[in-house]
Amino acid sequence: MKLLAENELIWSWVVANSKMNRERNASGVNSYEQELKFKPEEFLENHLHQTGQVKWLDLCCGQGKALIQTGEWLLNKGLQDKAVLRGIDLVDAFQPIPPHITCLDFEVRSLVDWKSTVQFDLITCIHGLHYIGDKLKVLVSVFECLTSQGLFIANLDLRNILIENNDTEDYLLDIFEKHDVKYNSRTRILACKGPRQIDFALTYKGANDEAGPNYTGQDAVCSVYEVREPCV
Repeated sequence: MKLLAENELIWSWVVANSKMNRERNASGVNSYEQELKFKPEEFLENHLHQTGQVKWLDLCCGQGKALIQTGEWLLNKGLQDKAVLRGIDLVDAFQPIPPHITCLDFEVRSLVDWKSTVQFDLITCIHGLHYIGDKLKVLVSVFECLTSQGLFIANLDLRNILIENNDTEDYLLDIFEKHDVKYNSRTRILACKGPRQIDFALTYKGANDEAGPNYTGQDAVCSVYEVREPCV
């Protein structure tokens, strides 16, 4: 099994051809609502009424259609000046932001070296982790930048992670349970409320882009780790 480094993985045909989240709506048909079982715009409004402001970060946001729709929704509610919406994707395929939407910005970048000094009330990653190499590094960064009542929710297939010489699912589920991170093995939804500092005690070795389809039916990237030796 050939493992790719991060700088090689971003050119992989599996990552480049990923269309899982390109045109997804905020709510309704083919939407974040269908994936997450709640409407992002309603979540933001409820949070805003409690705290007076709200920030949503959408990782692997595709065209950013859901963010633009939510910006429009906030504008119509007279709440745009109290919200910050941000989308990040590896590919610059974002839809144009209408000039009257001032609470939204997009950024083109890889997530594996991403860190944020800003804390967010909602962080989503819809079918994006399937195509990332060091998935656990991204999770660590995300957990750390949630507000005290912030929610992170994402699709994660544990079969796209391999910990050499270990039962990967048992290893990760044990860590998730110890840190009160929820994972639904049926829906493959991971959720975390409030910030966490987690050390998975693993060393990332590389990614296999020939792992084949995962539960979505689309080809995905398998991230390979080994247990890190304790310091003596």
